Amino acid sequence: MMKFARTGAAALLFFAGALAITLVSGAYVFGVPRADVMAVASLLCGVGGVVGVAALLLLHPSVLGRVGGVRGYLAGAGLIASLLLLGMLLGGARAMFISGHDLSLLLTMLLFASLLAVGFSLYGAGPLARRIEELRRGTARLAAGDLDTEVPVDGHDELAMLAEDFNKMARELREAAAREREMDEARRNLVAAVSHDLRTPLASARALIEAVADGLTDDPKVEARYLASARGEIEKLGRLVDDLFELSRIDAGLLRLDLEEASLRDLVSDTLSSFGPRAESKGVSLVGEVADGVDPVFASPPRLQRVLYNLLGNALRHTPSGGEIHLRVESVGDIARVEVSDTGEGIAHADLPRVFDRSFRGERSRSSSGEDSGAGLGLAIARGLVEAHGGEIGAESEPGHGARFRFTLHRAPSGSAGP
Repeated sequence: MMKFARTGAAALLFFAGALAITLVSGAYVFGVPRADVMAVASLLCGVGGVVGVAALLLLHPSVLGRVGGVRGYLAGAGLIASLLLLGMLLGGARAMFISGHDLSLLLTMLLFASLLAVGFSLYGAGPLARRIEELRRGTARLAAGDLDTEVPVDGHDELAMLAEDFNKMARELREAAAREREMDEARRNLVAAVSHDLRTPLASARALIEAVADGLTDDPKVEARYLASARGEIEKLGRLVDDLFELSRIDAGLLRLDLEEASLRDLVSDTLSSFGPRAESKGVSLVGEVADGVDPVFASPPRLQRVLYNLLGNALRHTPSGGEIHLRVESVGDIARVEVSDTGEGIAHADLPRVFDRSFRGERSRSSSGEDSGAGLGLAIARGLVEAHGGEIGAESEPGHGARFRFTLHRAPSGSAGP
């Protein structure tokens, strides 16, 4: 009801404005005698008012729109315009005492013009109705799940823009569906990988503890060795749980780092010292190079140490005996760039875009951290932590000739308080 009242008020204002402009133009432009202005006003108000009310009723969506759709609207508009002309002609003929003969000719011509107006309206409505119907059918197919649906874009009007928007929406829905399928597949792979990596150390630890509990050996040294092995398996479980917790915080956007000025040189030195015995036992050479002037950087030292551990552990795991691992740090303007390179088997070109995805474990995947073939979380966590520092991370490789992982950090001017 309120909507109809607003429409009526707008129509009344439009009618009053059109009447005022017409009367002023008739009196001062067309030379209508002032004595006839009131009579003309009465004629215009009578005919225009009747036709206007008819237009409001007929062009309401519940009338012509329900009966004939777009064709009904346009044909109705042409018919109303013809009725307006007919009313004006009859009123003018009566006021000017036009003869019946002349009036019949005028009415005949007006009838022909009205029929043509309605025909032209229907002709113009045809393409519009067809394009609207195509959009409607496309919407129905899309709602039914056919995400490959697209509609033709004809012309350059609002309907063409609507069709372009529809096609854009359909493409975005396809991309979203593809991403969702990829995420579902990644989740399934992650669950399978985590289940495997939880089951193996858990089974080993249980077997060792049961052996000790059942008294299968009386040798204290053997018992101590069993318990030490069980403790190692439990530590693996703890690291995996920590990885999952860290990744869940990254994915949820809950990871907030308190950055401070830190020495990248010290972190690199500590990391190389930690991995030295493992590299030596495997016959792999570790080389560290830190350029002068790199420090300080804005970082969270424990999280940045985690990134270095993940990358260096990954490189060590994929580098054979006799190989080399290089950890280099250099400054480029206000950026510190860290590179971990190795002489291992490398990464296939097809795998590079996915190597930072969680649970990606291709043939030559390097997405695990630590000594064991983990659930593929190490590089995903490294990426999340680097991005939380405001940096970028990437990988390069030539299969058979090793791989290079690089990430960036923001350097801090000496004495600054924060980024």
